[in-house]
Amino acid sequence: MKIESLKISGIDGYIECQSNFYQAHNVCNSQSYYFVKGVNMLEGEIDSGVWAVSYLLSMSEYKKKDFILFEPVQILINNQQTALGEVLKYSMYMDKSYPLFSRKKTVSEMVSKALKTSNRQETPDEIRDLFHIDHGRFIRPLSGVGNERFRAMAAIGFCYGKEIFCFPWLSKMRFDYYNSQMEDLFNILISQNKMVILPLGK
Repeated sequence: MKIESLKISGIDGYIECQSNFYQAHNVCNSQSYYFVKGVNMLEGEIDSGVWAVSYLLSMSEYKKKDFILFEPVQILINNQQTALGEVLKYSMYMDKSYPLFSRKKTVSEMVSKALKTSNRQETPDEIRDLFHIDHGRFIRPLSGVGNERFRAMAAIGFCYGKEIFCFPWLSKMRFDYYNSQMEDLFNILISQNKMVILPLGK
């Protein structure tokens, strides 16, 4: 499925958001968001709800204890009503806690597995070139790729056919640290007609 737009409404409840960087309790009061392909930047405090929507769209199936929702959310993809479970097939969480990522396998091994699982025709080296990943870091696990971590994670998700790349909340200082890497990654994902959800601190 090619996702052009996504609308989610009625996010009402408590969401305990977690990442390798931060953890925060978000209280949501019937919040709604509208996203289109490209980069969707959401500016807000760590507990303002902007992280909650990104976390909900990518991790609700895998961290069920982190979610207390009073009512089912309403989702439209390309203006068609869609279940949250269906969205999760196309979304991914850009954090090492996401289930597709292994602590022990190298990025190259995870890319190879994803390509095989999805029956894609690209080679691992073609994916490495597409995402501008250093050859030396490509043969390391995610914990060893330094500031290329987001490009490496996106490469793996891309090979699985993911369409929505949901980031954890990042402070302005941390985002600025990754800025040149992020700009390159966003250009790559935009060129591939993907959707990015990016919650940021003010």
